[in-house]
Amino acid sequence: MNETEHKEIPSPEKAPKKSKKPKVIVNVLNTEYDSVKDLMKSSFGYKLSTDTCSEWDLFWADTGVTEEMLCRMKKYQKINHYPSMSCIARKNNLGKNLMRMRRQFPSEYSFFPATWLLPSEWKEFKAQFTQRKCKTFIVKPEALSQGRGVFLTRTWENINPLDHCVVQRYIHKPYLIDGLKFDLRVYVLVYGCDPLRVYIFKEGLARLATQPYVPPKCSNLASAFMHLTNYAINKNSENFVFNSDAERTDIGHKRSLTFVWKYVAENGGDANALQEEIRAAIVKTLCAVQPLLADSYKGCQPLDHRNDKCFEILGFDILIDESLKPWLLEVNHSPSFSVDTPFDAKVKAELLSDTVKILHLDPMKRINFYKKREIASQNRCLGKCKESFKKLTKDERLEHKKRHMAKRDKHELE
Repeated sequence: MNETEHKEIPSPEKAPKKSKKPKVIVNVLNTEYDSVKDLMKSSFGYKLSTDTCSEWDLFWADTGVTEEMLCRMKKYQKINHYPSMSCIARKNNLGKNLMRMRRQFPSEYSFFPATWLLPSEWKEFKAQFTQRKCKTFIVKPEALSQGRGVFLTRTWENINPLDHCVVQRYIHKPYLIDGLKFDLRVYVLVYGCDPLRVYIFKEGLARLATQPYVPPKCSNLASAFMHLTNYAINKNSENFVFNSDAERTDIGHKRSLTFVWKYVAENGGDANALQEEIRAAIVKTLCAVQPLLADSYKGCQPLDHRNDKCFEILGFDILIDESLKPWLLEVNHSPSFSVDTPFDAKVKAELLSDTVKILHLDPMKRINFYKKREIASQNRCLGKCKESFKKLTKDERLEHKKRHMAKRDKHELE
């Protein structure tokens, strides 16, 4: 090749730019739990947002939400609370609704202690004190949590009759583990209110007291580490043992439900029957307030037939007595997702992960929503309003609902 000749080398063709795959957007403005944020971002690859004006597919909040917010939600959006779940999440409302059901179905609703709501039922509560037998009661402020303000009493004289609180018969013969009183935190997902759709998480927590149990008497009523099982209280005890191994759930003062079932079976109890009774109590509690949940939901979203804008992870607190009868103590609509031990982290990560999978979040629902909105806007400009919007008949709405429920069943039960 002489010096004047040259060979042109073709430049490589530029590969077409790949369009970015849309991501699910989760608004985490109102949650402080790093466990929630980390799981959404790291495990699922979702985009986190803290902008009040931005679009989002899922809104996660540590506290309840208002009906106004549910009313404003778009077709593709989901939120992790029902506005009316306070009907069981507040102690006074839980007592009121369950006592109402007990009056109608006494044998079916015998899974929670006798309850009095003060100050309105002061007279009825005071009548419980007789000279024949000294009874023990537990007093709980109606709007506080984590054991704050709770105390035991054997007299009405140390209760202010004007205070707003819930008083219950104290279960004085609890089932014990290693001589300690304990309760169970059972996690429940409500993902539909009409019809009611409920999932009970297999694993959960057993929270042990830190002082050996002795039946209540006047000299030990103030022993919170003996009578109360709240983690927020017992973690401050010098006897509290943190579990440092996620696989060893049979030690420490926070153990697994799996361990409890095994312990009951090894000590001659029927663990399967106990679990069935607990499941029945959970379902009956939610059935008691299903009409309230549905009315509130329909009032905010009257045209929604998908039944899937709201979901809620509830913490049911269950006490077991010495005869292996489960007693419902409280329902928490904002269970803690803080993680203090490896086992804590494992249980709550699995709970959150299973919940997110059931939600079946898809960013294309958001994109398609705005595409349809744009087409409808163009049709209106062209005078095609009637073509872009057709009101469904009642039969068509029922058919749509039926088809969507079938799709949900297929996904959620896989």
